[in-house]
Amino acid sequence: MKQNKIIVAVHPDEQVRRKIIQRILVKLSFANTPTDASKLIRPTVHDFDLAECYYVCAATYNLRDSPITRQRLFELAARGIAVIIGTKRLQAEFEFISEAVYE
Repeated sequence: MKQNKIIVAVHPDEQVRRKIIQRILVKLSFANTPTDASKLIRPTVHDFDLAECYYVCAATYNLRDSPITRQRLFELAARGIAVIIGTKRLQAEFEFISEAVYE
């Protein structure tokens, strides 16, 4: 059961973040294998239409970049839509709405 939080894969290396996200997608039953899960991962959040998406899964995103995009991601997660992002580090002010997954 997914919590209504943004799931954040935290690691400095993008390839490791992608592997973490693949495991998360398999755990959430979006894919059967990590290879299938890799097909669902987009490079950035901006590759999704946030107004009409069923899930968001991006390998790289900085939560401090755009307040409007960050607010939309928070709203999607609160409604129960899976929001999985990768980041180099998770800032303290975003820990309350995030479920961090580390390698």
